[in-house]
Amino acid sequence: MVPMTSAPDPHEQHAAPRPGDGAPIEATPAQPHVPARRFADAPPGLLGAERLRPVSLKLIPARYLGGIAGNVFWLVLVIAAIVGTVLTGWWWIAACGLLPLALIAQSLLLTPRRVRAIGYLDGEEDLTIASGIMFRSVHSIPYGRVQSVKIGEGPIERRYGLATLTITTAAGGGTETLPGLPKAEAERLRSLLTDRGIELMAAL
Repeated sequence: MVPMTSAPDPHEQHAAPRPGDGAPIEATPAQPHVPARRFADAPPGLLGAERLRPVSLKLIPARYLGGIAGNVFWLVLVIAAIVGTVLTGWWWIAACGLLPLALIAQSLLLTPRRVRAIGYLDGEEDLTIASGIMFRSVHSIPYGRVQSVKIGEGPIERRYGLATLTITTAAGGGTETLPGLPKAEAERLRSLLTDRGIELMAAL
C-alpha cells in the first residue's frame, strides 16, 4: 500500500522565521547617516549661517600673520607699562597696560571665530555676503546693481593662495568686500557677477 502525500499548496504563505527558531536572519544594512550641511564651526544662531558657504580657513593664519606687527606694538606698550610701574611704584601705569593687553587677547582668541562667521551665497538673482559675530550683517547684492568687480591680493594673501573680492554697486557707489576666497573661486564669482550683470542690463 503506497502512502499518499499531498503537494504543498503554492498559495500557502510560509511564516517568516522568528529569532530563536534556528534559521539565519539576514541583517538589514544600516543606512548611512548624512549630517545636514552646516556653516563650518559657526556659532549657533548666526543670521543666515545655515545656508551660506564659508570662506577658506587659510584666512585664519593669514590674519594672524598680518596682525603680528600690531600685536608686537601693543606688547611693547604692555612691557613699558610694567617697567614704569616697577621703577616708579605708580600702580595706575600698570592699569594703562591693560588696554593693549586686551587688544592682543581679543585678536588671538576671536580671529578664528570671526573668519568662520564670514560666508557668502551666489543665488539666482543676487549675491549674499555675511560677516560678524556680535554685530552681524548680511548684505544681498542684486546682480543688476553691480557696477564693477575687482580681485585683489596682498603678499600675505598670495602666500596662502587667497584673494579678496571687491564689489562696487551702482546705487550710491557702495562697496562690499569678500575676503578669504581661493583664487579660482574669486575668478568664478567675478565672471558670474560680470556675466549676470551684462545679461540683466541687456534685458532692460
